[in-house]
Amino acid sequence: MKRRIVVFLVLLVSISQLLMANSGPADSVKLSLEEAWAKADAFSKELKLKNADIQIGQEELLNAKRMKLPHIEAEASYGKLSNIPVFVDGILESPSYIPIDDHSVYDASIDAYFNLYAGNKLRVQVQQAESRQDLLNYIADQTSSEVHYKVAQSYLALQRANCFLKLIEQNILQSEKRLAQISDLYDNGLVLKSDLLRAQLQLSQQQTNLLAMKNQLDLSTQQLNILIGNADEQAIDPIDSIAGDESREILLYSQYLEQTLQSSPLEKIAQTQVHLSKLAEKQAKSDKLPRIGLFGEYTYSYPQTKLYPYEQAPYLMGVAGLKISYNISAIYHDKHKEKAAAIRHARQELAHQQTNDQLRIALKSAYRKLHEDLAQVDVAKMSISQAAENYRIVNQTYFNQLTLLTDLLTADTQLLQARFDLVNRQLSARLHYYQILKITGQL
Repeated sequence: MKRRIVVFLVLLVSISQLLMANSGPADSVKLSLEEAWAKADAFSKELKLKNADIQIGQEELLNAKRMKLPHIEAEASYGKLSNIPVFVDGILESPSYIPIDDHSVYDASIDAYFNLYAGNKLRVQVQQAESRQDLLNYIADQTSSEVHYKVAQSYLALQRANCFLKLIEQNILQSEKRLAQISDLYDNGLVLKSDLLRAQLQLSQQQTNLLAMKNQLDLSTQQLNILIGNADEQAIDPIDSIAGDESREILLYSQYLEQTLQSSPLEKIAQTQVHLSKLAEKQAKSDKLPRIGLFGEYTYSYPQTKLYPYEQAPYLMGVAGLKISYNISAIYHDKHKEKAAAIRHARQELAHQQTNDQLRIALKSAYRKLHEDLAQVDVAKMSISQAAENYRIVNQTYFNQLTLLTDLLTADTQLLQARFDLVNRQLSARLHYYQILKITGQL
């Protein structure tokens, strides 16, 4: 019995360990930023919505083109005529009735109209549909750039959290060794208890920072996973270098500005909106122009009542010709509509200029910040060398009882902060570079 109990407990422990192993975090996936962009392109709900809009625009464009084809309409009817009273002596007297041999009445007809000219209204409608299709494509390009930029932000944030986590872990190991040395000195009566407490306090603060950075790592991982379609808890190992591609060529500001004016989706969106407003103005004016078209009608009817003498017999009639019409009331009805369309066009021109100004401001800011970050990277590398040498000197003098622990802890904090600054500047430079690509329409 005891043996069975022991075997049961062993199996229970084994099953528990297996379940814990299976419920643990998934293996990390190595991922480059280019791969993250590709996954976002395939998964992003924002891009799928824009692609659906593009498909709708394509169908609307085809519909506008089909409106050039002849309009054909078929109609049929059947009914019964009532007796027709005739009040010969007035409505107060009894009527007499017109004799009708057959009370049936029916007809079937086909009408066709082919537009030759309607003030170029149909042509303008097709041009509007084409411009709206272009606008949807540019909006999709802008959305793609924004999604790529969001992915880059999350990817770089994940890299920052990973680097900071490793730096804090290294700093904790160093602090633990220093605390052990200070404990030995305290046990030998060479340092005060306040030094021991300060060292313990700094270690506790670093462990708190480590916990906060782990939480930040989890949040950054979740944000990136959501953007690229992974499970929230999927661990990711970014494989790109923090410093980025050192051989990457940074163009002149004038070159980036030229790219912006040629390729920026926002610039193209503004230009297309100006064109649409111009087409709307043309369409408003087209109502004042005459309409010319070919028409045809073929009718089979019973009885024959169109031509005299009438006959109680079925008949066929076909008519074809040229139709010209002009809406005289449009001269005064559409006056304010045309003015409103002209004002909208002028407003869109102004909005285009404003978009151009905003793009130039954003490009100039990102370009300057990029060069500022690159300059600060060199300064940060120098600061790390200086902080490391300062820490070495202060560490040696402290354990030789020539300086205070406060100076040592300050030197340690300065070295860690210098390493943080280098990571921040390198990632900031990469992010500003991607911002320039987004503005110029290259991302």
